[in-house]
Amino acid sequence: MGVSELWSVLDPVRQSVPLYSLSGQTLAVDLSLWVCEAQHVQGMMGRVTKPHLRNLFFRVSSLTLMGVKLVFVMEGDAPSIKAQTMSKRSEMRYGGAKAKPTAAKNTSRARFKAVLRECAEMLDCLGVPWVSAAGEAEAMCAYLDSRGAVDGCITNDGDVFLYGAQTVYRNFNMTTKDPQVDCYQTSRVRAELGLSRDTLVGLAVLLGCDYIPKGVAGVGKEQTLKLIQNLKGKSLLQKFIEWDADRAERSEVAVKKVTHCLVCRHPGSAKAHERSGCVFCESERFCSPQDYDSQCPCEWHRTERTRQASSVEASIKKYTLACEQFPFTEIIREFLVPKDKPVPPFRRRKPNLLLLQTFALEKMDWPKHYSSEKLLVLMTYTELMNRRHGRDSQAQIQPISWFQLMFECWLCGVSDHYVFAEGREEQTEVHTLEEESLFSLAFPGIVQDFQRERAGAQENNTKSTCIIHSFRAGEGQTLIKKKKDKKKLHFKSK
Repeated sequence: MGVSELWSVLDPVRQSVPLYSLSGQTLAVDLSLWVCEAQHVQGMMGRVTKPHLRNLFFRVSSLTLMGVKLVFVMEGDAPSIKAQTMSKRSEMRYGGAKAKPTAAKNTSRARFKAVLRECAEMLDCLGVPWVSAAGEAEAMCAYLDSRGAVDGCITNDGDVFLYGAQTVYRNFNMTTKDPQVDCYQTSRVRAELGLSRDTLVGLAVLLGCDYIPKGVAGVGKEQTLKLIQNLKGKSLLQKFIEWDADRAERSEVAVKKVTHCLVCRHPGSAKAHERSGCVFCESERFCSPQDYDSQCPCEWHRTERTRQASSVEASIKKYTLACEQFPFTEIIREFLVPKDKPVPPFRRRKPNLLLLQTFALEKMDWPKHYSSEKLLVLMTYTELMNRRHGRDSQAQIQPISWFQLMFECWLCGVSDHYVFAEGREEQTEVHTLEEESLFSLAFPGIVQDFQRERAGAQENNTKSTCIIHSFRAGEGQTLIKKKKDKKKLHFKSK
């Protein structure tokens, strides 16, 4: 559910950025939301086995090849104050049966955790790190972000701001030629909207969140925003404390409104002013006409302006004090007091082709040749990135041939566990397109040899379009498709 109306409140600071701009960043992902999104995609319902796993695989693959480093967060134990929300969700999922709400809640939670465990198993096959939260996943995402362990969070749950997240990405799509993602930064929320973290927590309480689904009865979004504008440097939580300390309504002496002149808009009638003048116009007879928007200085108008300025706060205060959960101590502690602890540095491993083939065949009915084809680009990308950054790891690939045809570069190779599609069993090499700049950084020696031989061929007025190199074999893999600056290379295994 998240916080009711929060995204519309934050819309003025929403910034649409290219998805490719996230390259090089480490982002925490609330895995549960990705799972829920996949389960509601109409195009996959009834047609795809385990849509949550398929969705996870292709999202991880696409973002990884863009240079985004992902860290997934698994849900922990749900807070006790979330029981009401979870009970209602269980009723919706299981036909509204109320005979055994505890059993329904436990069954729902157990099923969902089983789905998350499947996702964790796939992430292990892909070599992508994941961590478990002590409580809510979005709380752990915010914890990692606020402490600099990641550069931001990917989630659609607005609760993440209340838990302390600094940068949040949502609504990304990868189906367009120019994929975009919505970015929200807490610094802009605070500076441009005047919404501190404490005020956001108070807003969630008033409008509704997972821990108080309906919010405070009688309080709406517009009222709350007007109150926030008049806080004068205070937060909503500070207002709650003030209201708690001053539960007794202050008695005010009502000032009776008297007749006002239609000419000068001051107390008294036009006839009385004609006879005796007007005190406020300082006249002995008649009075001075005033503009329509002029403010009368009489006592009633002075107190009325004060009453109007405080009427919004008085109304919200009345409804808030009448709420059973006031002063919302448990909810406020859930958002402001972290349960999670520091985690070790994230460890990224190479994708494991054999493990994924077995897992995908069992869980998603993917033939082994399909798994081989889809994982290949991740394996080779990981290998080149390791070589580029000088990481000491056992090589899975070694280039044996490099063909430069126009602006294309091809890699060729074969793996011990790579499975070819039916009818291609005799094939011994796989081919791929690879970005020239990345390959040049990973294998500078091969590029230099190629450039020297090409220069020599040009001097002899001959065409050199193919250079073949042999290396000690590892497990050969192929690489990634890009639009420009690519090279064709060959890989070979033992």
